[in-house]
Amino acid sequence: MKKRFLYFLFLFTGILSISTAQGQILKGVIKDHLSGETLPGANIKIKGTTTGTVTDLNGYYQVSLNPGKFIVEYSFVGYTTEEVEITIAQGETVTKNIDLYYDITTFDEFVVIGYGSQKKKVVTGAIASVKSEEIKSIPILRAEQALQGRAAGVQVTNRSGQPGEAPTIIVRGTGTTGDSRPLYVVDGFVVGSIEFLNSSDIESIDVLKDAASCAIYGARGANGVVLITTNPGSKGKMRVTYSGYQGIQNVAKTIKLLNADEYVMMMNEGARNAGQTEPFDANEIQKYNTDWQSLLFQKNAPILSHDIAFEGGDEKTTFNSSVNYFSQQGIIGGEKSMFDRITARLNTRHKMNNALNVGANINYSQINSRGIESNQSFNGAYSSALNLDPLTPVYMEDQAILNTYPYSTEPVVTTADGQVYGISENIGAEIINPLALLELQNGKSKTDWLLGNFFADLEIIKGLKLNTNAGIEFSYLT
Repeated sequence: MKKRFLYFLFLFTGILSISTAQGQILKGVIKDHLSGETLPGANIKIKGTTTGTVTDLNGYYQVSLNPGKFIVEYSFVGYTTEEVEITIAQGETVTKNIDLYYDITTFDEFVVIGYGSQKKKVVTGAIASVKSEEIKSIPILRAEQALQGRAAGVQVTNRSGQPGEAPTIIVRGTGTTGDSRPLYVVDGFVVGSIEFLNSSDIESIDVLKDAASCAIYGARGANGVVLITTNPGSKGKMRVTYSGYQGIQNVAKTIKLLNADEYVMMMNEGARNAGQTEPFDANEIQKYNTDWQSLLFQKNAPILSHDIAFEGGDEKTTFNSSVNYFSQQGIIGGEKSMFDRITARLNTRHKMNNALNVGANINYSQINSRGIESNQSFNGAYSSALNLDPLTPVYMEDQAILNTYPYSTEPVVTTADGQVYGISENIGAEIINPLALLELQNGKSKTDWLLGNFFADLEIIKGLKLNTNAGIEFSYLT
């Protein structure tokens, strides 16, 4: 009899505890924060316990809890995990709807295409992608350089070492118009150049290489399409991030050239072999022995970048903003070959309601550049440095010689303080003093860029969306 009484007592206690636990309900719906679509199979777990559940086909979940305070983890593959503190009283039902955000560390499974974005595994077109981690792994000046060696089938060639000079990009070969440049699309807006972009602001670069992938752009996409997505905002407290670097640049290898004695010997030997009189006295000590390469190359040319970014938002509005300063001097010419860029950007998105999202991407950039003529076979600074004789001085300071031809009759090039650049007596035509060329062949330019893109996404019915964009691109060159 006693055993039977204890059995019923335990049974009653168990039933009472179950009914008590089931009296408190936590429920809600989990959705994607961008599209608003529900996420079936998302995980809900009460932190520190074994209690949990998953959402159904409609993204709905329900879990029974004891009264108290809990931290609830919401997670889904490809999205960041959200932790929410919940307090539930005796007999209370709490409704908590959650929007999950894409996890950029797992966003590699998605690629941007002409009509939006798709999972990479279901895309049948030829698309090459480069993500932000790869872009930020090395210091680069222009966004196009991030594709070099990282996008299969995309040829990126630097035409020179001139700071700020655009590389040549070939995606589908040279078109029938003789132009191989691809079409650039930044955040859904077609632009003529991406010189104004700061590489730290880029979330991903997707290159549409075949005709099927870029069909939406028509003839403009004949040479391929480069789609660039900048960093979006994310929900949470405002976060401030600083990144920067500073370095120096030096030429890796120079060409061994003749010194003054070797030059005299070679010229005399050539004259003898041709049956001519030797032009130089081999016993005479040469007055000048100029190493044009070492004078032309700038040692420890500086390169630096400073970037500060702000990111944050709430359930309805998110933002991402940044300011960047980049500066680089060339290894030839120093300050006569430089590139300075200041960039400011703001990306913002606002959720008006469950069906309508609006946003704006605004980018301003000011570029100050000064460059020399590059890759010139003749009359170029570097080609002249390789071919000019070492017997010519950098500056002619002998007044007696300055009073004779060609200094006295021809226009001469001088420095800012009046020093006259030397003129060779042995080599003429296009081969002239390379340092004098740097005084002549450098031009300054200042460009202001303003790019604005405003958009709205309206979900008419589930699975059918209307997207509209309005943009402006303004550039002013002085």
